[in-house]
Amino acid sequence: MKRYLRRGVILFIVGIILYQLFDIGWREVLNSLPTHPLFYIIFAFLYISLPIAEVFIYGQVWKIGKLESFKGFITKKVYNDEVMGYSGEFYLFVWGRKYLDKKDKEILKDIRDNNILSALTSNLVAFSLVGILVYTGTINLEEMIDDVNTVYVILGIVITTVFTVLAVQFRKYLFSLPLEKSIKIFGIYLFRFLIHHGLLIVQWAVVIPNTPITIWFTFLAIVIVVNRIPFLPSRDLVFMWAGIELSKMLNMATASVAGMLLVTSVLRKVTNLILFLWISYSDKNKEIRRLQMEASQQTDFENL
Repeated sequence: MKRYLRRGVILFIVGIILYQLFDIGWREVLNSLPTHPLFYIIFAFLYISLPIAEVFIYGQVWKIGKLESFKGFITKKVYNDEVMGYSGEFYLFVWGRKYLDKKDKEILKDIRDNNILSALTSNLVAFSLVGILVYTGTINLEEMIDDVNTVYVILGIVITTVFTVLAVQFRKYLFSLPLEKSIKIFGIYLFRFLIHHGLLIVQWAVVIPNTPITIWFTFLAIVIVVNRIPFLPSRDLVFMWAGIELSKMLNMATASVAGMLLVTSVLRKVTNLILFLWISYSDKNKEIRRLQMEASQQTDFENL
């Protein structure tokens, strides 16, 4: 049932995007596809930034070869991109059971703690972006508050306070990493997050130059929100849908935005497919060689 629901959501999103592209005009979109080489170079850096960062992040708690772990984190990324949000974490748990000399409970705790630090980093940057947008007047906070019932505002503050108190009270049960390692991992996440999103703005600016930085901050805020929605399939398609609508609201060159997001989505899916097939083939050959070696050793033992 969940599988059909996920496919239904993806088809619904694809249908809306196709309608958006038809509304803009396919010829105009195709004529607006990115042609600058820097756009594609930055895409490559953006794609590998998280797996490379995770090699060093999980290297704080897991002892495993960098190349082997890089392949594992690439596959985790493919699952999160193409299957469903956090399905990559489940894959990482299964992968960890195979390669790590750790108990299942310890592996789950490591993955949980890293996800908490990742969420803390992205939320911190998201709040900072919102603060910048409010300060620059891109978001009119007074108008937003006037449109919201005071009861809902008070209720939101109460709920946030309760969750904060509970998190502090039971932090030892919710988080198990030592403080020193937590600070290192948080620093790596923050460094990668800032570099990644800074490059994202540069990539967009290459396609649509002379766009105010506050506009790109608005796009970044949408990216961060979409990426934090749990169990969401095909997040790149969701952002493409939201990005096209946002470009209309901000009076941007919608065809250029649509072309840019379309190329990014297609490139990501093609790259995911190629790397997933390569890693699967590589792991299969490795397993075959291991079995052949064991069979050879068994034969040598029997001949003694």
